[in-house]
Amino acid sequence: MGFFKKLFGLGKKDEDTQASVDPREYLLRETESVLNADPAVSQVTRLPDEYGLSFLYHGKEMRTYLENLFAETREVSPEERTRIIERFIGAISNPGGSSLTWEEARERLLPVPRAASFGGQMPTGAHASSFMVEKRTLPFLRELLVVDLPETSMYVQPDLLEQWGVSVDEAFQAAYAHLDTLRDVGVELQEERPSALWSVDSNDTYEASRLLLPGFLASFAGKVKGRPVAAIPTRSMMLITGDQDPVMLERLCDVAEREHAASSRGISFALYTVDDQGRVVPYRRAGDDALAQRIRGNHLRFAMLEYNEQKALFEAQHEESGLDVFVAGFSAIVRERDDRPISWCSWGREVDSMLPETDLVVVQVAEEGTDDELCMVPFAEVLRVAGHCLTPVPGAWPPRHRTLSWPDDAVLEKLRAARVEPDDYAGP
Repeated sequence: MGFFKKLFGLGKKDEDTQASVDPREYLLRETESVLNADPAVSQVTRLPDEYGLSFLYHGKEMRTYLENLFAETREVSPEERTRIIERFIGAISNPGGSSLTWEEARERLLPVPRAASFGGQMPTGAHASSFMVEKRTLPFLRELLVVDLPETSMYVQPDLLEQWGVSVDEAFQAAYAHLDTLRDVGVELQEERPSALWSVDSNDTYEASRLLLPGFLASFAGKVKGRPVAAIPTRSMMLITGDQDPVMLERLCDVAEREHAASSRGISFALYTVDDQGRVVPYRRAGDDALAQRIRGNHLRFAMLEYNEQKALFEAQHEESGLDVFVAGFSAIVRERDDRPISWCSWGREVDSMLPETDLVVVQVAEEGTDDELCMVPFAEVLRVAGHCLTPVPGAWPPRHRTLSWPDDAVLEKLRAARVEPDDYAGP
């Protein structure tokens, strides 16, 4: 019998007839169960129009929002989920981070990278103060803030910044300053041959955070063969090598793919480097050899993973609200002549859609069943030619574009003129 069936008293005979329960509802029920088991807690009730609970703790009214907890526990084992919930409730009942002054908190703030899908998008009607403070500096990743406490870490929410009287930028600058004091902790040269491979082994679960520290990755120039390239497959792993050693890059890909797949707290299996200004950017290998296509493919697969999570979330929200809009999928093909991966989405004629940002857009430029009904147009050209027909979806990350209107005949002709066949596409 599964963990949740034990928790809710559902026997095997009920498995085929019991209606499936949404994972968010599971977490809500388990959190209620943990709270109700605490003798100091009473009057546990669900918040109206919010994903959270209110309760009395030693007679004091408290409330908690569960979006962050859901994001933290969605891919862990049932046993680990229970431990995280108990720590979470303990932190709320005995608030550490929220009771700190700004002078105390700034010494505990740290930036953390998470996948874009971590925490989901803000549900309809959710209170803004229940969501995490963030920056969006790298594709398909979110940069969040945590308060590092002795027993746990607490994600920073907007109302906490308001309590401290500081801006988002001020909070992030304090977090970078704190992380800078840990810059060299655990940085080790793992291998010297065939070229250098460095790792961060600080055993603090903030190893991957070093990628966010301005200048950290760039500082490995001269210590590796070529431009520094990093992998952060999990929260507790960061590996760095150089872009001029294909053998080490292959190994970096191997480790990133394997560790991300094996971890319940994976971040990314794509690779990252620095530009000429030292800023962290996605790593794209020049050329069309197998390694270059593998690296492109990992970026594309990571994008597909994040867009698919987002699509499922939007569709669930739209079903609940009754909004009739097509959330376009993020799809991919592999070009036969050189194994190059190419992403695409579709824009149907007169279809209210939310389009992901892909390499190509399949646009229905003519009536169904007619000659030249469909054509593939680079996404950048769609924005240039028909940008007035689209608008960014507020808050969507990764970004999407909502269709406002269908292009007129003159714009459709321009889209036809911009068409490209996959064999001729030469994107990044």
